[in-house]
Amino acid sequence: MTIRNCLLAFAMPITVLAGLSIAMPVARAADDACAQSGTQSKAPGWDVAGRLAQREDCLAGRGQAYRDGVTKGVQQRVQSGRNTVNAVRNMPQTQMDRVRAAGTTEQNSLNALGQKTRTNAASVLTGGL
Repeated sequence: MTIRNCLLAFAMPITVLAGLSIAMPVARAADDACAQSGTQSKAPGWDVAGRLAQREDCLAGRGQAYRDGVTKGVQQRVQSGRNTVNAVRNMPQTQMDRVRAAGTTEQNSLNALGQKTRTNAASVLTGGL
């Protein structure tokens, strides 16, 4: 075995350990973030890959919830804008309907007043009979 192969054989476990030493804090932070969001890690403490996978699932769920909230907010604003545009477009018709309703109400009150006046006049002319 050459010196190079010996060094590679020795460096390989150190690389794995170095990778684990970097991944462990990330996995712990993942557990903390998911614990705050209500998702408890079911992976044992030594299962770094499992905890990182759960962290990825947790973050994907949180990202999806955020996207859904943003999409819903945009849809509500768009619908509100459409409602406003429709209200402005329908305003002349709405005002015309209001004027017609007021005219109909006034006409009905005038008709009632005319009927009352005719009844009073007839009563006066007939002497209350």
